[in-house]
Amino acid sequence: MSGDRGYTLLLNHIHNPATKLPLKTIQGALSHHLATLSPSPTPLAATAISAPFFLSQPITDEKLNSLSIAFRHATHLKYRALVQAERKRSKLEGLFKPSILAAVDYWAKDVVKGLQGGHPVLRLACCSGLLLSVDDLTHPTKEFGEGLDTRSARGVVEDESILALAEVMDTYAFTNAHGTPSFVEEWEKEFQPAGQDLLSLALIFASQSFPLISQQKLKVLPLPILAQILTSTISTTFKNGTFLSAVSASVTLSSEHLVHISPSSAFAQTLQSIMTSPLTAAISSISRFTANVLSLLLDAPSSHLDEDMRAVSDTLNSLREIAKTIEKDWISTSLASVTDAGIAPDSKEMAKSVWTLLKTLLFTIIMVSDAALSTVVFLPPANLPSAITPSSLALQTLHTLSHLAFVASQFGGVTSTSKGFEELKKTFYLSLDILAQGEGINGDAGAKAEAYVEQACIALNSQRVEGNVSFRQAKQAYTLASIEQLVPVLSDKCIRNWVWGVCYPHLYDASHRETFESSHSVILAIFASHAQQHQQPHGREDETEQSESPLTWLNKARKRTRLTGQQLRERAKGDAEMNTAAGASKPNIGPLRRGISTGFVQRMVPFYARCLIENSVEGRLSTSQLRMAYSALVRSACACSSAMSLDGAEQPTQDDTYSLGWYCVQTLLDTLRNIEKARSGSSKGKTAEADIGTERVHRLHLTLISTISSLPLLLLSRLLPEIYTIILSTYPRGGGSGSAREGEALTSEERRKELVEALFREILEGVGDREKEFSMTWWYIHRFALVSEEESLEMEDKKDVSGTKDSKGNGSSAAHSRL
Repeated sequence: MSGDRGYTLLLNHIHNPATKLPLKTIQGALSHHLATLSPSPTPLAATAISAPFFLSQPITDEKLNSLSIAFRHATHLKYRALVQAERKRSKLEGLFKPSILAAVDYWAKDVVKGLQGGHPVLRLACCSGLLLSVDDLTHPTKEFGEGLDTRSARGVVEDESILALAEVMDTYAFTNAHGTPSFVEEWEKEFQPAGQDLLSLALIFASQSFPLISQQKLKVLPLPILAQILTSTISTTFKNGTFLSAVSASVTLSSEHLVHISPSSAFAQTLQSIMTSPLTAAISSISRFTANVLSLLLDAPSSHLDEDMRAVSDTLNSLREIAKTIEKDWISTSLASVTDAGIAPDSKEMAKSVWTLLKTLLFTIIMVSDAALSTVVFLPPANLPSAITPSSLALQTLHTLSHLAFVASQFGGVTSTSKGFEELKKTFYLSLDILAQGEGINGDAGAKAEAYVEQACIALNSQRVEGNVSFRQAKQAYTLASIEQLVPVLSDKCIRNWVWGVCYPHLYDASHRETFESSHSVILAIFASHAQQHQQPHGREDETEQSESPLTWLNKARKRTRLTGQQLRERAKGDAEMNTAAGASKPNIGPLRRGISTGFVQRMVPFYARCLIENSVEGRLSTSQLRMAYSALVRSACACSSAMSLDGAEQPTQDDTYSLGWYCVQTLLDTLRNIEKARSGSSKGKTAEADIGTERVHRLHLTLISTISSLPLLLLSRLLPEIYTIILSTYPRGGGSGSAREGEALTSEERRKELVEALFREILEGVGDREKEFSMTWWYIHRFALVSEEESLEMEDKKDVSGTKDSKGNGSSAAHSRL
């Protein structure tokens, strides 16, 4: 050993804090000699951990990273040398030598012995490299075959890593009088230089290796304090959210009216320091470690659950404050309102870095919040503290994501149906589920949800005057998506005062697709929630009538139930009333109560029926969206079978049964008839319906057919003849089989076939059990008038392949189906 000149030179250089030898060279030499030193690596490990070169101030990330890599590579070199020696050794020699696994265990334990007692930060870096390398050996490789079972050596390294981290926390952080961790005071920095920096650097190495440590072992650490330290490190990484504060003063307009950011500006320097920071490079592992710590805090009920919940809440609150600060600064910056084309070429890279940092922050928040919420849902309600509950944690997460809605919109928002940022949607909807669930035995399920909705609506109303359109649209879409999921637990007052006013302005404006679709989804969620509250089986009469055949029951019901046309026309006045309600800030609607009043829904039905028909034009609702929405509207209207008068002064009579549901169907039929009259020239003067294109008419025909599955037997028997007449009169068989006319997608024959197939599919798969007998009987009576025998057989073949199903209870309500 003493004769090894390379080893002597290594010792000389690491004992010289001013050595000029490249760090990479020292790293390689240290790895080599740790792996080959005989009889034990303990002295060299002890020398390295106390060497002036590594201990000299400042202790940088480069030095610590080089030290960690040296120990990781040394393990690989030792293993490779042992494997090669084993291959050269004879069987007789092998009897007197330890196995490769035993040799690796002895070597790793000897290295750990040398690390004990050294500087805690350097020790943690070395243990991190050792732990990663020992884990590497457990995986099979092409060169050495199956991996090793290194549990013995791994356990020793894990224990030393935990002790090193605990010592780092004791050295560079302390608990103040409020029980939260603080860092070295200003006067202590003279004795503990760069304490905060060293703590952050230590956490980088801990975050890289501690996921490999047994979760049970990690519980010996003071997890609440560790969570706060990690949270502080995340805040430091993003400058507590203030890195955008200098943008306004640093942005200028070039002569070409392009946004320009000077490379020498304060903002450019701040951005450069963040992007080159080792914390930013390691933020993914730090976030993952933080998420793991929060999960451990809530993993099992304990006597310290109050303290654990408070630590989780403090972490989520810190993330919220960062997001809130960023949102406030982003609104005022020019970068928020320009596209890539509006940025000067020499500033595009800087703008890209800004968005990279914003997205990184969103990833961090999602990772940490999801871990906390995914764990807290399993806590027994009886063990929860009164101050901090799952609902309060969900609220914190929702507010945080709301502040970063403009960033989430870059991934398609929270309502995107394409494969995008799935973790974002998971965390968002998990938060809403927890909030909607409420606090069980501890409180009202809808109180916090309503408070959140009111705050969100107030924030939207206050931002309507701001000029940043994209920011406002992203916030609107996020709020509407939140409200949609919370509708079932909102009171009638909240929906009238706040929800309706937020939705109404966007029901006809498709310029921002996500907001447009979300507003319609909220309205459909209101209908679906009301229908669920008042759902009753269609045509429910006394027990004798329920036992009768559907056809017998239908004949009896027809004799005693008639719809009053004048009554339906009066209900159409609800359209005007809803327009008035949209402009009212706080209508007087009476006391707070859970559930949506039937009177409010009855006012909405006529308005929304007309709204959907007007949105059937090209560029607004697609055909599938229109069909789904109108079908849900009819289903909800039929659920209001009580059909009380709009002022609620009198009880409904039997003649009113399903009148609101039939009104929606009748409105659609009247629209189609007016179109036909306008086109045939029988109506006087030019009407708006005369300008409706053939494609839109076809879309309305399909929408009418889609209502079949939403109608009770009584109304179904009235609609099927209407549809039969429309198909035969509009698209007679054998007519229009040529090519489509200019501007039309389908020929007349293709449209007829599509309508008939849609009709057959609704009858086969959509209608309920009670309506099935009547609808199938009707189909077999009229099928050859609608389709040829060959087409009928083809449909029957599809029926045999697909089977039948009842969609009455398939969860297709608007509350669960996005537009």
